[in-house]
Amino acid sequence: MRGLPDIQLSQNSLTRSLRLLIPAIVAAAVCGAASNARADVFDDHTAYWLRRATTDTKPLESLTMRDSLSLKKIGRGINSPCIVVHTDDDNWTKALVTWGFRKGADGGRVPVVLIERFVNYRGDRQTLTTSAGKDIMLFPGFGFNFDIGQVVPAGQGEDILCVDDGVLKPTAKSKLFALDGPATPEPDPTQRPDPTSHTGVIPTDFAGSWKVRIDGRWEGVWELDVEERRVFGRFISDETKSVYEIAGKIAALPHNAKLNIELANASQTIDAFLWTKDKSAMAGFMVMANRKLGFYATRIKSESAPPESATKGDAKE
Repeated sequence: MRGLPDIQLSQNSLTRSLRLLIPAIVAAAVCGAASNARADVFDDHTAYWLRRATTDTKPLESLTMRDSLSLKKIGRGINSPCIVVHTDDDNWTKALVTWGFRKGADGGRVPVVLIERFVNYRGDRQTLTTSAGKDIMLFPGFGFNFDIGQVVPAGQGEDILCVDDGVLKPTAKSKLFALDGPATPEPDPTQRPDPTSHTGVIPTDFAGSWKVRIDGRWEGVWELDVEERRVFGRFISDETKSVYEIAGKIAALPHNAKLNIELANASQTIDAFLWTKDKSAMAGFMVMANRKLGFYATRIKSESAPPESATKGDAKE
């Protein structure tokens, strides 16, 4: 896009020079904003955990860049603070935000807030979303309505407002919180067996995280766990970030699983066949509304645990 300005984003400390220039893409985020990123700790913070984390927490009157520097990150790989907004439509939003400056017409610096990623969950159906998006820049005098995923002028239904000096404030009908560390339990990678530790296929080889593509129409991540021959988990949509329950069982063939995914207004029946050699992929077909479509899924390798020294260092911060 021609003519877009560069902005300077704040780093981990106010004492660091604001010299990092990145191209800023101004985008209005709507329901259905696509994201090809794999599921991470941000995706794990569903509406259930947002509600639970803010139950006994007092809402903030405002949030500044300086305030955000004291907040613990919600997980490994997430470097920006995470805010929670309870909107005036009784929906729940999570958003990663950061602060920076844009060069103004007079040569001075104009404070801006960048919403790196956000997901807005429905209040009545906590696993479904109304909007999701990323890379939205807020200038002073403008707000953001998370229920519709749009930047709006002040006084036009915003849930949060960017005021002078880049301060974020909630409106009278919304509530603003900030997560000080993860709201979800820390995952234990040792809980899932290593599928490469043995020959042949056993039921637990289906357990893990899978990047799935169904007929080029639906993409996302399956998080699967197995108890005996019962399979359960969730599907996180890349498109909407909605979360859908998965249930099923291992069939007579050890490398065959039959799954059911309950969507908002329909259900998908999956017949999956696991690769029997390295168990790194599975394929098969999905049936929905009497239509049979193909799918393909690849295993997402778990990130290796950090060195013990690094873990201790994180704990001190």
